[in-house]
Amino acid sequence: MTKSSFILASLFAAGVAAAPLSGALADSTEMAKNAKVSLVQALEAAEAKSGGKATEVEFEDDNGGRWEVKVLSSGGDKLTEYYVDPNSGQVTGEEEQTFEKYFTMLKPEAFQKASTQLKDAIAAAETAGNGKAIDAEVEREGETVAYEIHVAGADGTKEVNVDANGKAVLD
Repeated sequence: MTKSSFILASLFAAGVAAAPLSGALADSTEMAKNAKVSLVQALEAAEAKSGGKATEVEFEDDNGGRWEVKVLSSGGDKLTEYYVDPNSGQVTGEEEQTFEKYFTMLKPEAFQKASTQLKDAIAAAETAGNGKAIDAEVEREGETVAYEIHVAGADGTKEVNVDANGKAVLD
């Protein structure tokens, strides 16, 4: 989890999700909202490059800003983080990742075979949250896949949870 993600998660836990953000976190959120390339377009670019399925997408304001997309390979044996330019949509780099804790609890096969994939979950979350997704990640709900997506809108940033069937619920 990045510093920005940790801070955002802490804000949600404290119940101030809709409060105005400040400092670097606000900058990162604004940069994500205003990026020419959307979170979904960044996800699609990384998936096209890898042939796998995205497990997490977030905007980092480091290095002038970029989308960071973690993708599980089609064989389920490799996790790679791709860096996508927020202006051009081009993949500008990649880094192999160690398997995250959620893959020790949720088998990669369950994620790959989920009826609702991250791209669809993002669309459902943007509708439910009435805004633009700024980060998204896969989670485990029992033995199935679920998604946690943060949506920034005119009335603040909201956490939206999407279940394996694509049902979105504001948290």
